[in-house]
Amino acid sequence: MSTKALADFACDLSYQDLPDEAVDAAKMCLLDILGVAVAGSVTQQGKKWTEYFTRNSSGKEATVWDKHLKKLSCDDAAALNAAHGHLLDLDDVHTSSITHLGVVTIPTAIAIGQREKSSGKDVLAAIAAGYEVGARIGEAINPSSYRFWHTTAVVGTFSSCTAAAKLLGLTHTEFLNSFGSAGTQSAGLWEFLEDGAMSKALHTANAALCGIRSAELAKLGITGASRILEGERGLIRAIAPRHDMDTLVRGLGDGHYKILSNSLKPYACCRHIHSAIYGIQKLSKLYQLSPQNILHITDKTYSVAKLTADRPHPASAYACKFSIQYCIAAAILYHTVSQSVFSEEKINQPEIRKLMDSIEVVEDPTMESKYEHDGNQWGHRLEITLKDGTTCAEEIIYPIGDFNNPFDWHMAESKFSSLTDGILSHEQSVKSLEKIRNLDRLNDINELFE
Repeated sequence: MSTKALADFACDLSYQDLPDEAVDAAKMCLLDILGVAVAGSVTQQGKKWTEYFTRNSSGKEATVWDKHLKKLSCDDAAALNAAHGHLLDLDDVHTSSITHLGVVTIPTAIAIGQREKSSGKDVLAAIAAGYEVGARIGEAINPSSYRFWHTTAVVGTFSSCTAAAKLLGLTHTEFLNSFGSAGTQSAGLWEFLEDGAMSKALHTANAALCGIRSAELAKLGITGASRILEGERGLIRAIAPRHDMDTLVRGLGDGHYKILSNSLKPYACCRHIHSAIYGIQKLSKLYQLSPQNILHITDKTYSVAKLTADRPHPASAYACKFSIQYCIAAAILYHTVSQSVFSEEKINQPEIRKLMDSIEVVEDPTMESKYEHDGNQWGHRLEITLKDGTTCAEEIIYPIGDFNNPFDWHMAESKFSSLTDGILSHEQSVKSLEKIRNLDRLNDINELFE
């Protein structure tokens, strides 16, 4: 029974089981999502989510990651932080599962941890367990489910549930029941991309809420399907015509944790585009690329990237985050793909729209073969023809931030500081960095925000 094996593993996992590199990765993931959520909180959409979740919140159990560091109920704080953490498309990605694991795991781990006064070590174990469960389910269903189902929303209920269940001290039986309830609430469709709608943040907020609810119900004795993943009418068969059920338990407990194959994001857009951006930045330096000297760009990539981000005429600033054409053009024209380029003014400049028209995205057999062989290879090959007849090309498989080309702590801290500058005080930022680096020394996770 795969569901039971996964639940038992997560239930039994302790801080002492984690190698130093997994502990370090969990800390870096926490720093990353904290900074991204703080930055998301001050956006116009972020303010709407704050208004919604603070309107009727009762209790002051967990901290909202914004400049005020106010407290809401555990559920509302987790959901609000999960929403804010997904607004900028800067949150981490586990590539082989195509899942943003941090934003659906860490807000719940911190919120439940604050309410339960959990130690830093227990919170780190809960984070690692949430990543493990979510990554394995995502790997089992992808890429087959990805055409319709947003993996972060679907597996996020399990990651959130895992973190909550561990910190609530669920038994093996209760843990399994919590998974049954989590799976029956899994949802999240890609249709929002067609309008550039705001539903994506709802996916992560809802995953946090459903995960917490599932764990709390199980603790009260509410039962759930014991084979919610592999059952004949379970989640995996329901959403993935082609699946790999064995992935759920393959190598489970062998000491290599999924959090070690997680990637952080330097660019504020869909991760499927990052190799293209990294490649165009390299070529721009070599050939001084500009709208004036480019005749045509062909981006050869794998099928999932084309399906998700081949968007030559994005309808909104948010849709531009899922447009290969826009992101490549922005990297050339604006020399950055930070949040600053995703404004109505920037996306509607005639010069960038004209440049976008010269960019063609094609599915390439070589890139597809690499992706099918290894789901971590999200490759792009850029072939450019300049107006003077010069041609150039660059192939990128692992962009900066990928676990094969990873951030170090200096880069992670720089990202955090750049995102929180002007929102958190310098003293708050320095204290946050210090406490996260020493999270396993905290007796009560509430100390993180003191």
